[in-house]
Amino acid sequence: MGKIKDGISHNLALFIAVCFVVAYFAFLQFLSPALYCPDSYYHISVSRFIKDYGPRYDFHWAQISTFKYAFSDKDFLFHVLSIPFLYLSKNIIFAGKLAVVFFNIFFVFSYVFILRKYVQPFLAACILILPLSSYLFSIYFLYLRSITLANIFMIFSIYFLINKKWITVFVLALLYPLAHISFFTVIIFAFICEIIRYFCKKEFFSHNLYAVILGSVLGCFIHPNCPNNLLSFYLNGFLVPLHTLNNTGADLARELFSSPARAIFIDNFAVFFTINLVFWLLFCLKINVSFSTLVWWGCTTIYLVLGFWSNRYWYQVNILFFIFFASFIKDWGIEKNRQNFSKRINILLVAYFALIFIASSAGFEDLKISMRHKIADHIYYEDISRWMEKNIPAGETIYHTAVSDSPFFICLNPKNNYFVVLDPIYMYYPYPKIYALYRDLGNGKVRVPAEVLRKVFNVGYGFVRKDRALCGQIKNDHVNFKILYENEIGIVFKINKTC
Repeated sequence: MGKIKDGISHNLALFIAVCFVVAYFAFLQFLSPALYCPDSYYHISVSRFIKDYGPRYDFHWAQISTFKYAFSDKDFLFHVLSIPFLYLSKNIIFAGKLAVVFFNIFFVFSYVFILRKYVQPFLAACILILPLSSYLFSIYFLYLRSITLANIFMIFSIYFLINKKWITVFVLALLYPLAHISFFTVIIFAFICEIIRYFCKKEFFSHNLYAVILGSVLGCFIHPNCPNNLLSFYLNGFLVPLHTLNNTGADLARELFSSPARAIFIDNFAVFFTINLVFWLLFCLKINVSFSTLVWWGCTTIYLVLGFWSNRYWYQVNILFFIFFASFIKDWGIEKNRQNFSKRINILLVAYFALIFIASSAGFEDLKISMRHKIADHIYYEDISRWMEKNIPAGETIYHTAVSDSPFFICLNPKNNYFVVLDPIYMYYPYPKIYALYRDLGNGKVRVPAEVLRKVFNVGYGFVRKDRALCGQIKNDHVNFKILYENEIGIVFKINKTC
């Protein structure tokens, strides 16, 4: 009877934890009238384009980029899964928020499914809460971006690789290239898994490798934008990391660069503190670590190393590491009397969680500050976009100073065209000289901006943020420019034909 009551209470704890995580992020999501990430506006727009035009269409909204002549929807499956929410609301921003909540719920249930393979419900509930201590995990979880769906593919792929479910692995590998550009990482994980299996068990399950490689290749070829998706893979999978490491001509997103080590350790305190705890337990108790634990650790270390080069990888670290921790706890529990283990672990758990969340308080403050900034910024962008939609003639190509401007405009003013979206590499790769001029123009290094805008870029309208040097040039040149609209973030201008 006591065991039944314990089972019910433990399952109740997991149910409460799941509800808390879903409700917490849903509350934060609907706290804002805007979406939290510029790319989110692009993603919900592309879902609308697929809904209206089908999977193959001319992406004319990015005139000076590879998207104009070789568009590939690298997040196709993610966009297809977001389409139903466009039927639930005519407000595209609200539809995007519903999609975020859906993918959050999908991820939480997937994560709990994996955790429950290693630990009892109460411990699964505790571990489920741990990633929330990281600012980077929380802010990425609020974004409508395909990386959350990709992380679902990632954890299921690793789990089924461990358990030699090669048919399921093949299906996941087939679908992954339709969802995210990181699909090739599963091939790396398969090699990690089989190398560890060989050293641990003197066995090499080659079916996993065949399934992953064949599935990934076929997934690329069944993509509706094949062969353009191969160009996207080359640009995002090779050129972007190369430019990040070499700091070359493209102005890449800040998420591709790393924070100072102190900031990394503070934001990911739960990870580093738990690593320290695991090493002490291994040293003191001589725990026999299982094959699955070693595989999860091997996959985690890939992102753990990459995290010191790029902030965005801490999202994956906080996901994979705590599955590794769950598997490690299972290894620890096997060697102890379950009743004694439960009594001792309660004290340790209380101290462990208290320390983590006290030390992570700075991360919650960072999240609050970041949310306030993004909400204010994006509301102003939406205001600019809606003004453009009402006042600028259809079919005009509009200049904008940054890649992060255009997602708002494409979403809320799709009747006009823009320069480039998502990543500057899409302009830099085909037009390096044009991109250099584009950068110089925004930074105020062009002596007569109106001449370049009209004769080189062939535009009559533009938008510039107030924090760019070009804004000052335009405001001081009343002969060549006319300011049409202005708010706290930037100005919409027209180039006079006199130039």
